[in-house]
Amino acid sequence: MIFLDTDIISYHFSSHTKIKDKLLELADQDERICITVINVYEILKGLKWKNNLQTEAKLMRFIEKLPLFTINKYVINIAANIYANLRKKGISIGDSDILIAAIVIANNGTLVTNNIKHFENIEQLKVVNWVLK
Repeated sequence: MIFLDTDIISYHFSSHTKIKDKLLELADQDERICITVINVYEILKGLKWKNNLQTEAKLMRFIEKLPLFTINKYVINIAANIYANLRKKGISIGDSDILIAAIVIANNGTLVTNNIKHFENIEQLKVVNWVLK
């Protein structure tokens, strides 16, 4: 399973050619493309703040087509472990990124992001960057 990070979803809506091409390629290969509730929240709050109703409607149509993964007890435990492990190393990242990573790990997925620095220190997380490829 491929999970799209918030930045990748934003690139998709701004017609980023590499992202659109990769999504089409994976759709042809029947690869499962997924998103998390955290990513939807991050995008939706910005669109509502900007009062961008047109893109908000596009986002809602987009997410209706994709499996939406949420937080459960298993994910929370993984997230708490991620936080503790990073904190012990003196590394701090945002709770949203920790929760996204935990959802991806819990579902044995791969996170597609251009924000590699946010996620590079999280053990067990598989990360790829379609923007640089």
